[in-house]
Amino acid sequence: MSISVTVHDSQKTIEIAIIGSFDFSLFNDFRAAYSDYIGLSHAYIVDMSLVEYLDSAALGMLLSMRNAVGAECVIELKGANEFIKNILMISRFDKRFDIQ
Repeated sequence: MSISVTVHDSQKTIEIAIIGSFDFSLFNDFRAAYSDYIGLSHAYIVDMSLVEYLDSAALGMLLSMRNAVGAECVIELKGANEFIKNILMISRFDKRFDIQ
């Protein structure tokens, strides 16, 4: 499990890729992945295409990110498998995030 960050300066977009389990063990790494860019970016992409497992702590981390970056920023959750996408939809994350 790991996190990588790619900055797309021309688009003012930060892409955060999560690999493996998205759970509480990634709390500090996930927060660090976006916190340095608050106010500098208009859009964030959380690439979940390699996420195998997601727990309630991960949902809480995504909500914390939403609150930290502000409502004017777009956060796209992309690439989630059908099981994880279903969890996001049941949790009504489609109201706060752009789920692709």
